[in-house]
Amino acid sequence: MKLYARIVPQALSAAALHDAAYALLFDVLRADWSVPSPQVEKTPLGRPYLRGAGRPFISLSHTRGFVCCAVSGTPVGIDCERRRRVTEGAMRRVCTPEELADIRAADDPAARFLQYWTLKESISKKRGVGLSESFQQYAIRFEGEKPFCPGHRLHFEMRGGFFLAAAE
Repeated sequence: MKLYARIVPQALSAAALHDAAYALLFDVLRADWSVPSPQVEKTPLGRPYLRGAGRPFISLSHTRGFVCCAVSGTPVGIDCERRRRVTEGAMRRVCTPEELADIRAADDPAARFLQYWTLKESISKKRGVGLSESFQQYAIRFEGEKPFCPGHRLHFEMRGGFFLAAAE
């Protein structure tokens, strides 16, 4: 799994962010993955994939000021978020009781929640289900700062002040 990201202007529209994420993907597919003319299709649930046999798996994400993509030989998901306020209701909808306890004990609860959120969304993207499933089913635990979830290889980092997570 390889992760790629770019800082982009904060003022980009949603459509321009989408286009910037795909431009990043096409650049890295040509440069690093020997895919000279990538053709992206989408599953009925909206998961992007490359048309053609033997193509790598892909995932894209964007948030105001940041775009990213993941490319892998196995199913992959990526998510990015900018720092923002979070509500107690959102935390309860997304997190298990154990995760909520960890968030509430954190020095920066909003940042800890965004770690969980990006990790869970990356898992759902890897699975190709997007936001159609409850994120509570993905029980994540941390050993130090390393995230774990059964059946998934997880990665989390802060990049350029943005939360970036991937699942393979």
